[in-house]
Amino acid sequence: MGFSGRGEMIPNAKSFAELDPQVKDRFGIPVLKFHWEWADHELNQVKHMQETFRSIVAEMGGEVWSPMPTREQGYGIANGGAIIHELGGARMGASERDSAVNKNCQAWDCDNLFVADGAPFVSQADKNPTWTILALSMRTSAYITQQRKAGVL
Repeated sequence: MGFSGRGEMIPNAKSFAELDPQVKDRFGIPVLKFHWEWADHELNQVKHMQETFRSIVAEMGGEVWSPMPTREQGYGIANGGAIIHELGGARMGASERDSAVNKNCQAWDCDNLFVADGAPFVSQADKNPTWTILALSMRTSAYITQQRKAGVL
């Protein structure tokens, strides 16, 4: 028997993507370079999960065969990006100072660029973001239609 836990990653200044200044793709376009660091929030979360799983097994009369992962091992947390439903990368916000898109998923610096997927999410507790993506894409589509009819786009 095995357990697997999921938790929310809180955005932090040490986890971001940028254009790589040296590496380019076959067309000469810079590729993304990812920076990633788990914060105490995530490490405490996974430690609690490990302890909870182990106590459930013990309460059921079972025996845990693997040692408790240490903090240096990240308490067994998976590498960032190893689990599906990863979101973010084009943060939605109220100003271009701290976000990539506005409330309509429209890029601040390119009026005809809209991001209608999971990229505008600033956080996601676990999985199954589909319904929120659908709702955001419907709102974005309605906004695009309204802007086109008004002749703005």
